[in-house]
Amino acid sequence: MLDFLRDGNRQPKSEVFGQLTIEKRVLITPKSTISIPNIAVISSGIMKVPSRLVWVLILALLTGAALAIIIGGRGSPPVALAGVAMVIGAFVLAIFFSRSRIPCLFISSSDGHTSLFTGQRQTLEDVRRLLSDKINADDETAVYRVNFEKGAIQTVSVGHADSVGAIVAGSGHHVMAGTGHARVGTADTFMQAVKSPGAQLGSGHHAAGTSYHADYSPVLPQIAEMQRFYAQRQDTQDIAERLAELEHLMRAGTPTPGSRSRLSQLLGELSSVLGAYPGVVQIFQQIAKLAGF
Repeated sequence: MLDFLRDGNRQPKSEVFGQLTIEKRVLITPKSTISIPNIAVISSGIMKVPSRLVWVLILALLTGAALAIIIGGRGSPPVALAGVAMVIGAFVLAIFFSRSRIPCLFISSSDGHTSLFTGQRQTLEDVRRLLSDKINADDETAVYRVNFEKGAIQTVSVGHADSVGAIVAGSGHHVMAGTGHARVGTADTFMQAVKSPGAQLGSGHHAAGTSYHADYSPVLPQIAEMQRFYAQRQDTQDIAERLAELEHLMRAGTPTPGSRSRLSQLLGELSSVLGAYPGVVQIFQQIAKLAGF
C-alpha cells in the first residue's frame, strides 16, 4: 500500500511511511534518519492519494469505449454512442473521484526534506503531541516505537530504572511488560544456573529426573505480545524470531536438557539486545527462575 502512495501527488523530496522510531536525539524511518534538532515543522493534515480502484475502473471504461467506438464506426451508431458515454464517464471519475483523502502527519526538516506518515488518525495526532512535548522539554529519555497502520505505540523511558515497555493500541492502553528495577546483565552472567543437584523448577518439580515440565503461564502472555510487536517491524525481525522460538519452548515446558539449554541461550541473547529496558529484562529473569536457573 505504501509503495502505491509514494506515487501520489505530494510535496517534492518526501516519502510516505507507516512506522517511526523516536530515539533520544533522532527519528528513524524505514529509509532515513532525521536529527531531532533539525526538525523544522511537525503538522497534521490531509493528503490526496490516487484511488487504485477508481483508476482501474477508468481504465476499463476507456478500453470499453475504444472497442465500442471501433464497432460503432463500422455501422452501429448506438454502440458508438455508448462508447462516447463511457469516455465521458471515465473523465468524470478522473476529475471528481480519482483521489481519496487520508490523514497524514508531516515532519519537515531544515534541509527541505519532508517525511509523511499515514495511518490511524488518533495515532498520528498522539505522535505529533508526544514528539512536540519531547522537543519542548528537551527530553532525551523518551523513546517511542510507532506503527501508525496498526495504531500501536510502544513507550520506553530510557535511563529510568522503572521504565516500562508498553503498547498503546487505540484507546485501551494495553501494557506489554511490567515495571521493574532489574539490573541489566550480560549474556555471560545473566543465565548462570543454580548448581545444586535439586534446583527447584517453577512448576514445583525438581531437576533430579530426566524429564519434567516447567509452567511458564505467568509470563507467556508478555512474551507473545512482545513477539507480535517486534514482528511488525522490518528492522527487528531477528528479535521477533528469537522471541517466537522462546515462546515455543515455553509452551512446550522445556522438558529436556536440550530445550532448557536453548531457552537459557535465548534469554541471554535477548537480555543483551533489550538490556536498555529493565522491565523487559525482569521478565527474562522471571522466566529463568521458572526454568530452575
